[in-house]
Amino acid sequence: MTFWSEIKQRRITQIVITYLVGGWIVLGVFDQVVDREVLPPVAYQVALTLYLVGIAAALIIGWYHGEKGAQEATRTEIAMLSVVALVGLGLSALLVRGAIRTVSLEDAINPEDLRRVAVLYLDDVSAQGSMGPVADGITEGLIASLRQVSELAVTSRNGSREVRSLDVAPDSAARILEVGALVDGTVDEVGDELRVSIRLLEGTTGTPLFRESYAWPRDQVAEVGTELATEVAEALRERLGVEIRLREGQAEAPNAAAWLHVARAERFLANAQSAAAAGDLNGVLEGFASAESELDSAIEVAPDWTEPFILRAQVEYEQFILAQSADELIAMMQESVDWTDRALEIDAASAGALEWRGTAAYRRWLTQAEPEADLTPLLNQATADLEQAITLDQSRASVRSTLSHLYMTTGDVTDGIIQAQRAYEQDAFLAAADGVLWRLYTGSYDRGDHSSASEWCEEGHERFPTSFRFVLCQQWLMTMPEAEPDIDRAWEIHEEGMAVLVERPEFFEAQSRLLVAATIGRAGLPDSAQAVFESAQVSADVDPDRELWATEAALRSVLGDTERALRLLERYMLSQQGGVVDDHWWWDNLRGEPEFQRLRDAG
Repeated sequence: MTFWSEIKQRRITQIVITYLVGGWIVLGVFDQVVDREVLPPVAYQVALTLYLVGIAAALIIGWYHGEKGAQEATRTEIAMLSVVALVGLGLSALLVRGAIRTVSLEDAINPEDLRRVAVLYLDDVSAQGSMGPVADGITEGLIASLRQVSELAVTSRNGSREVRSLDVAPDSAARILEVGALVDGTVDEVGDELRVSIRLLEGTTGTPLFRESYAWPRDQVAEVGTELATEVAEALRERLGVEIRLREGQAEAPNAAAWLHVARAERFLANAQSAAAAGDLNGVLEGFASAESELDSAIEVAPDWTEPFILRAQVEYEQFILAQSADELIAMMQESVDWTDRALEIDAASAGALEWRGTAAYRRWLTQAEPEADLTPLLNQATADLEQAITLDQSRASVRSTLSHLYMTTGDVTDGIIQAQRAYEQDAFLAAADGVLWRLYTGSYDRGDHSSASEWCEEGHERFPTSFRFVLCQQWLMTMPEAEPDIDRAWEIHEEGMAVLVERPEFFEAQSRLLVAATIGRAGLPDSAQAVFESAQVSADVDPDRELWATEAALRSVLGDTERALRLLERYMLSQQGGVVDDHWWWDNLRGEPEFQRLRDAG
């Protein structure tokens, strides 16, 4: 008798099929019970595991007991069934233990942590790899919508871009962004459908808290970000136990074609910015040109949508890095303003358009590229536009960053610090975050606030360890009355600074030496300090504006060396044919000196 004939005679097929059908019915019952939350999800998982393992048991029983008549169980059969049972019980135990651990983990999750959320850029998994701009656009729409939720602290897209470039695991991304929850996912294209899979992860471990897949027609792509935000907010609401209200997000694109053109333009603009940082001129030119082309197409298919006009204004503004002359810079800024004016014709209350019109006006004023013209109206226009933009949209950290620079440049240090601090709180990953931190440090230092200056200097050094100025600020802190002079540390900082110094090495090496000398002087070693001061002298070729004379004058004043301080200050003011002595705390030891008052009056 052949093997297959024996199987047929033993009726194994009938027994296994009967088992499969009966077991499937039982699984359906478990599925319904679990779905109604009568039993926990692990009950269905255990039932499914036992069902699959039971197939092997059905095959064994069918082989040994498929013939007609009574058959006794053999030792081999009992041994095989015992092994199958042990496998089934072992797998079930693992599932139950894993479920218990998950429940324990979820119980341990701090709801306050889950309020801090980051959305990682969705991955393009389409067959042709052509959905990258779509994935980026959906991600940024999701971020924009979730940032409208007052109960959540959502990391900006700048932060998401930063971890994207690092290519790290979710738990590492959570640590970098200091969040308790992460959203990630994929975007695919199947026929005329757009398919998006989304996950909500616990940040510390990467444990999934929620996952779901969705499908939309391609012509509804502009709505995807807002709809996904609703789903994610609902999942967070269940975990947090609070009523999360998702306010209506930014206006959607009027059609999918316009949305896609803008998404592509943002990708090209980001490419141009990356190329600029890498010194790739061809990449910069290509990125800007491609962004302009996409935005022109967006305007053609959506002439009443403000977003492409605003982004076009930003693209024109960003090209100031290519300006070869004052006339070119002025033309670029004027073109940026022209695009914002077109956006404002559509929506007079567009915060984005006001931001870039004000930023372009401030750039023209700041560069003083028109020496014969009265630039006061430009400054007034910039101030009015930026202040109106932040009134219309309090969440615009980039506006606050520009305002902080404007206020500090025009002498309003207190308001400059306030705007810089709010900008950093709203978006610590701003493209200009290093500048924001530097203004927070310098504003605090200039006001004599040692505690805040130390905090911002340390924060800047941690965020930007290779930035020379965040090394040098540690030396400047030692000049403050509250600081303890540490000569060894001062020299260590000097060496650390020299290791990362790139521009004007002779000038900044001399400035660093002056600061070391001041620390030595504050430590009570005037002769040693004088030797270091003398070693920091440079020629006019290295310091054509004689800035180091002013620096040394300030440091001599701090040390109480009034005679040398006044002499250096006078030399500096003569070299500048005037100059201004401000009310900085550096000059406290000189204020009672008649010569200092004379220099102030002359300035």
